Amino acid sequence: MSEIKTEPEAPLPQRIPNQGNPGNPMQQMKGNQGADGPDGQMKKPQRPFQQGGMNRNMRGGGGNRGFGGPKNQMNRQNRNNLQQHQQQHQRNDGGNKDQNRDGDERMPPQQQQQQQRGPFQRPKNEDYAIQQRLKHLMGPIHDIPPLDQSEIKFCGRNRLYIGNLTNDVSEEELRQLFAPYGEIGEVFLNPEKNFAFIKVDYHANAERAKRELDGTARKGKQMRIRFAPNGTILKVRNIAPYVSNELLYKAFEVFGQVERAVVIVDDRGKPSGEGIVEFSRKSSAMTAMRLCSERCYFLTSSLRPTVLEMMDHIDETDGYPEKSINKKMNDFVQARQRGPRFAEPGSFEHEYGTRWKQLYEMFKQKQDGLKRELAIEEEKLEAQMEFARYEHETEMLREQLRMREQDRDRQKKEWEMKERHHEEMRTREEAQMRQHQEDIQMRMIRQDDELRKRQQENTLFMQVKFSIGSALVVIEPSCIDDDIFGPCL
Repeated sequence: MSEIKTEPEAPLPQRIPNQGNPGNPMQQMKGNQGADGPDGQMKKPQRPFQQGGMNRNMRGGGGNRGFGGPKNQMNRQNRNNLQQHQQQHQRNDGGNKDQNRDGDERMPPQQQQQQQRGPFQRPKNEDYAIQQRLKHLMGPIHDIPPLDQSEIKFCGRNRLYIGNLTNDVSEEELRQLFAPYGEIGEVFLNPEKNFAFIKVDYHANAERAKRELDGTARKGKQMRIRFAPNGTILKVRNIAPYVSNELLYKAFEVFGQVERAVVIVDDRGKPSGEGIVEFSRKSSAMTAMRLCSERCYFLTSSLRPTVLEMMDHIDETDGYPEKSINKKMNDFVQARQRGPRFAEPGSFEHEYGTRWKQLYEMFKQKQDGLKRELAIEEEKLEAQMEFARYEHETEMLREQLRMREQDRDRQKKEWEMKERHHEEMRTREEAQMRQHQEDIQMRMIRQDDELRKRQQENTLFMQVKFSIGSALVVIEPSCIDDDIFGPCL
């Protein structure tokens, strides 16, 4: 044991800075301390030396790469245990950016890619859950209770974008700035790019905050406030007749929580065939888009599938105010040189103004013609659909009739087989009965014959007995005379 203590490989930490990873010197010292005992003595190796250990690289531990001795193998094992403990501790505590960066260097590429993607993964049984919810809507739907049309707090339409901020802005300052306009929900702040998103409780309060705070100065810079794009609103086209707000809400509630569902009508209250559905989460809207694009989703008995597309955000309330124009541009100065006016007939302005109007009229005519063609195609498709439905129903009735005829033929064959079987059973029973009767008759005849024979034998026996008795009676007197007159010969 004393020879093992004085081994020349004992000062192993001196080779670590040249061969290992210098990014984590504390872990290197801990790994070497795990290989040696607390008193500096070398521990006995647990397994023999392997040549393959010379080419193995340690991930992020700064181990002795290129050395395959028993002591280095124990160092690797202890350093790996220490690394796993530190990575587990960093995952539990969150860690700072430097720690996460070091941890990514130590993680294998597959785990790094999984960490970058994030924890969200689409559940495999999502389509199955949607099918289960649809089973409750498959039957007749004649009476649907009315919806609660009151506005939901902190919906997606109440989200404001705040731009042109300074990098020293804080979340608490933004909350205090918007506090007079209602209750404040979630706040997303990006000080590096000088913008933020904030949610207000109700849409009216959000509009008032946008109207009063847009363009106001903050630390020498004018804030730009507008409604943030909402990726949870879908426009539903090709809606079949007799689809109400309630049915539209129920039909799209299977994909996730719905905040608002409205069927668009014209000035006479007639449905226009389009609607708007607003989800609470963007993932639900994407699921509805995916399934309705891949498959045909019908809302009623009509074979008109719904067509979904993302709703474009249009600001029809505030529009484009004068304060939003950049008046320092040369195009602005040139455009504002002249104000509103009518062009004089025959002038240069009148000629090109007329061309612009003709271009717009041509666009309108082509659009109207396209609408008419689309209406004709829709009517043709409706007629084909009704004819196909009639043919389909007729074919289904024919198929049902054929099935009934096959069932009737099968039942008829079964009845014939049963009747034939019963007839055979009856014939067999009759034959057995006839044979039994013949056997009884033969037995009775044999019994009669035996009885007759016995009677004849009895008669003969009695006749013989009578004759013998008569003969004895004749013989007895002669024997008496012989006794008197001499013996009888």
